[in-house]
Amino acid sequence: MYELLIGAIVVLILALFMRERFNDPFGYGQELLNINFLPFGFKEDTCPPGWENDAGLCYPKCEAGYHGVGPACWANSVSIGVGTPIGLEPVPAGWINDGLTAREPITGGGCRTHCDGNWSWSDGGFCHTKCDPIVGGRVIGRLDHGGVCDGTAPGGADHNEKIDGLCYKKCPADLPVHIPGMPYLCYKGGPLSKGRCNSGDKRLCPAVPTILRLANKYNPF
Repeated sequence: MYELLIGAIVVLILALFMRERFNDPFGYGQELLNINFLPFGFKEDTCPPGWENDAGLCYPKCEAGYHGVGPACWANSVSIGVGTPIGLEPVPAGWINDGLTAREPITGGGCRTHCDGNWSWSDGGFCHTKCDPIVGGRVIGRLDHGGVCDGTAPGGADHNEKIDGLCYKKCPADLPVHIPGMPYLCYKGGPLSKGRCNSGDKRLCPAVPTILRLANKYNPF
């Protein structure tokens, strides 16, 4: 039993030693990160600095505000909740609130007559009548301009940004932009995704991480 185990270890060490003679096609060299592997002094390599392991392959890490999924970097986002119905637009001062509409009061129309003995064919002869013009009576809809998100809407005072006919909360300071078409999600702005293998790094991308080396000395690549 022990003889077989010792023999397997010797074979593995020899294999690693021979593979040390091969070139390093990925340019990783001895910069690879190491993780302790079992109690025999072996090390398990992962990906080079600035890269990360995703589903068994190495990719360049994404810039701040993005996270990697396979060969792409996707913008980090946070949900602020669904939009709520908009509120009615305010009623102009002095107007009558009819619920979904507002009505301007009708004023004017009053007439005054006085007689001064001066004859006028166009003004009633000796007695002259003056009438005030009738004004007002306009009716406006309280959703004519798309409604408002001013704290009076059903969602409450924190739903004060109007987007696509609904009221939403404001995005947090670190992710200040509503995602187009999905205003309930906020991100930092800019492209929603970027290719991880288009960063200018000359190494093969994606790359297969190294598997095993002994005591931080042998690199299988």
